[in-house]
Amino acid sequence: MSLIDDLMQGLTRGVGEVKVRSQELMQAYNLQQEMKELERKKTAKFVEIGRLIYDKYERQDNLDEEVFKERVREIVIIEKDLVQLQAELDSLQAQSDPNIPASKKADVKAGYTATPGISCPKCHAPANKEKSFCPTCGEPLKQTNSQTEIDNQTEQDSP
Repeated sequence: MSLIDDLMQGLTRGVGEVKVRSQELMQAYNLQQEMKELERKKTAKFVEIGRLIYDKYERQDNLDEEVFKERVREIVIIEKDLVQLQAELDSLQAQSDPNIPASKKADVKAGYTATPGISCPKCHAPANKEKSFCPTCGEPLKQTNSQTEIDNQTEQDSP
């Protein structure tokens, strides 16, 4: 009877693992669908801004600058939502993928998220502006970020 019991326990464990994995895959699929929908909304906002610019310059419509600023604010909100969803998706994938390095899994567990527009100067991996080093290659980031700020100020000061 112990052989049958062992077989049943193994099957029960296997079914449980399949169930957990299928739930993870479904959750990942749902996150990806939400991200696609947000990307569509973002694209629609950019198209709307383009139409507004066309109307302003081609048809000589008087459009208040606040209309443009509001559309840009909406895009910024969408981009923040996209970053948050991507972090959730990365976290989910890091938990279940055996090929992801332990350091990456530790970053995900610690709540590490990349800052949009910030990347490592050496390996070009997404990075966080609050961190001193690249999570992928270990390259110092603070020096690069402060140098970038100096370069940006110089460009603004020059005629």
